[in-house]
Amino acid sequence: MYIILGIGIIAVIIVLVLIAKFAAFSEFMSGFKKGTFEKLMIGLSVAGVVSLAYGIYYEVTYQPPYLDIQVNGNEHTVFGEIGDVGYYGDGLVTKDKEANLHLVTWEDWNLEGNTVVELTYPSGATETWEANITELNDQVINGLAEAHDVQSIYELSPYTFTESGNVEVRIQEAEASFIIEVKE
Repeated sequence: MYIILGIGIIAVIIVLVLIAKFAAFSEFMSGFKKGTFEKLMIGLSVAGVVSLAYGIYYEVTYQPPYLDIQVNGNEHTVFGEIGDVGYYGDGLVTKDKEANLHLVTWEDWNLEGNTVVELTYPSGATETWEANITELNDQVINGLAEAHDVQSIYELSPYTFTESGNVEVRIQEAEASFIIEVKE
């Protein structure tokens, strides 16, 4: 959007420059007081360049808050901190409903077996979940490693969240934390 806005402003500048060059004594140009046309051109130039530059910066650095992946022939959407640690489940994570979660990591954590996971709910309450974690085999993530630089996918034992909202999940062994949005 900022790129289009910047291009639009630059197009207006070009039209105004052409009017100033070829119709300098027109009624349109005589409507400007002394020095105001130059100030308008400087202001439009700054606005156009800033808008165009921000639009390009935004497009180059934009990271969507999700990542669509395919695991074992099934489509999944990874939420969380894309590029660090994310998660996907068999559906939306909802309060008082058992969730089957998978962790997607961009670092190799080497987690296996029982792992302590701390949950901090929006109310401030904390729970400790001793999750049984299984790493998916390398064949599953080969394509993901090449396409998205994913290092590991871990399957967690099912868990039922007791509160809705943004729940902070902290995995002590990996020294990592992320937020899971639990729906009502």
